[in-house]
Order: sequence, then structure tokens, then C-alpha cells
Amino acid sequence: MNILLTGATGFLGKQLTIKLLSEGHNVYALIRNERKADRLLDSLSTELQNNLSIIKGNVADDRLGVSVETIALLKDKIDTVYHIAAYLSFDDGDREKTFDINVNGTKNVLEFSKEIQTKKFYHVSTAYTLGDQLFGREELHPKDNTFVNPYEESKCHAEHLVFEYSESFDVSIFRPSIIIGDSKTGEAETTFALYGVIRSLELLKKRLERKQATGEKIKFLCTEEAAQNLVPVDYVVSVLTLALDHAKRSTIYHITNPAPPTNQLVLDLIQSSLDFYQVELVPTDYDGDLTDQDIKLNQPMKVFHKYFEKTLTFDDSNTRELLQDANVDTFTLDREILQRIISGGRTNRLNEKALK
Repeated sequence: MNILLTGATGFLGKQLTIKLLSEGHNVYALIRNERKADRLLDSLSTELQNNLSIIKGNVADDRLGVSVETIALLKDKIDTVYHIAAYLSFDDGDREKTFDINVNGTKNVLEFSKEIQTKKFYHVSTAYTLGDQLFGREELHPKDNTFVNPYEESKCHAEHLVFEYSESFDVSIFRPSIIIGDSKTGEAETTFALYGVIRSLELLKKRLERKQATGEKIKFLCTEEAAQNLVPVDYVVSVLTLALDHAKRSTIYHITNPAPPTNQLVLDLIQSSLDFYQVELVPTDYDGDLTDQDIKLNQPMKVFHKYFEKTLTFDDSNTRELLQDANVDTFTLDREILQRIISGGRTNRLNEKALK
């Protein structure tokens, strides 16, 4: 198939690009600048590079900033568009930029896809478009929900926009939860969410060792029994790839974890990986005194507190049906795999430092 993909240089997009190329598809990757394009090409074998075409453009621009000649080349040629590019910020100060890229940018990609007459449009959203609800169904959520941050809200608006184009081509929406490293290798090219926590604890360990404060317990504001819906990147890529043959039109798919690990388990595995056991979890509404070290650890994590204090549940019936149709087993994130991913994420950063 001929596939157009936005966000090909991101954590998920890169892995999906590699998977699609390895299965023999021709991928047209919309990339903003040559540096990002070169990094993607350098990660591919010569054989895979032969099936990758770089298209310079930006989702923020009208007609994606793509030349008239390229549009003519792509017309009637693209079987499926994967729209992955997004702006990920939980900061209220970035609200305008977040909506511009995630909503207006999505409209630009939809209009472009309509102009080149693509057959299918796969929109990669997030499972967290459910707002303040605790149970997510595989359906559109109301745009007037109360949301945790502008990112969630913008992605919800974008989903409604995508379904408005269902008369132009087949549309499907895919909602991953919190994407972490590869289940087999542990590799992860991201510093977000889980990896921000790991990095913060690494730095805390070094600070305490320099101060020789080895017996001090640091409070981490994070409800221990709440669970985080973590999914390995290769599972997300597998569902997105299988969708080419098995996804149904006007359908939403949750790519989520039916048995997410608790915050306490995640912390235990991180501390085991770091050989560092001086952190204890306390509820996010803890009203006791916090030391300077407590404040240093928790300040960068404030944007995640709403996620740290609750467990969300997601129906993934449509995804299970898709996997069943493809004769593929559903995925289970067990303790061993999670430990591998956590350890692998730390090893990757150590290797990156050694190469610099």
C-alpha cells in the first residue's frame, strides 16, 4: 500500500514507519525539516530507505505547505493516511498553540487528504479524551466535558472533526493510553511521563549521595493504589498496522491496558532498577510538611497529579475484535515486561551519554 504519515519522526511515528516499511509498504512521511528527515533516514537500512519518500511540510500550514507538484503526484495514489503529529503540552499557557496544532492542524491534514482523494484516514488520538469521567467507552466524548488540561480537550475536539469527514473517506480513530518502551527490548525514544519520573529519581539519588543523606525518605505525591494505563509502543504499532486490513469505518479503538500497574508497583520497579529505595508514596492531597527535597522532586510532577490520584478504565472491545479478526492474541503487560521496559529506558539513556 501507499501510506502517508504525519509525525513520522516522533516516538510512536518512527516505530510505525519502520514497521510499515518492513512489511513492504511505501511510506510518504510529512516532515518539517531536513534534520528530522536525516535522523529518520539514518535509523533505516538501505533497503527500507528505498520505500520511504520524504515530503517537506507542516500540519500547521494550509495544504500542509506541500508543493502543487507533490500534491499532483499524490492524488489518487495514497491508500491510507495516518495522522499522528500533535503538540503534547499540559500547560494552560500553551492552550492556543495546542489547539492550533491539534485541531486546526488536523483539519489541514483532513482537507489535504480530501484533496488527494485518499481512501482511508486513521487518526491517532489519546485515550484521555474522556475528561473527568473514570470509564472510557469507544465512542466520541462530549466536547463540553471538564478536562484535565488543554491537550485532552484539543484531542477531543479533533476527534469530532475527523468524524465530520466520514463521507469523504473511511475514518477510524485510535486511542493509545500512556505509551512506554518496547516490550521486548525496553527501548524508548521519549522523556515523557514514566521516563520523566525515572529521570527525576535518578537525579534525586545523585543529590542524596552527594549530601550523604542515605537514610532520608523523600515523599512523592502519588496515590499508591491508583493505576497508570501503560502500553508498550510495539503493541500500539501492532494494532495500527493490523488496522490496514481489519479496521472498520467510523469506529474508535482503545489501545489500552486492561490490567494497568499501580503507582506503587511502578515505583517499586523503578527503585529496583536504580538500586535506590529512599522514596515513599503519599497521597496527592497530602497536607503534612514537605522538605526542600520533597518539593524539588514533586514540583515538576504537578501537571501529572490528576493522573496520579485516580484509576481510569477503558473498554477495548473494538480493539479485541480487530485482533481476533487478525488472529492475534491480546497483549498483557506483566511485571517482567514492565521491569524490562523500565530498566531498558534507563540503559538507553546511559548509552546515549556514552556516545556523546
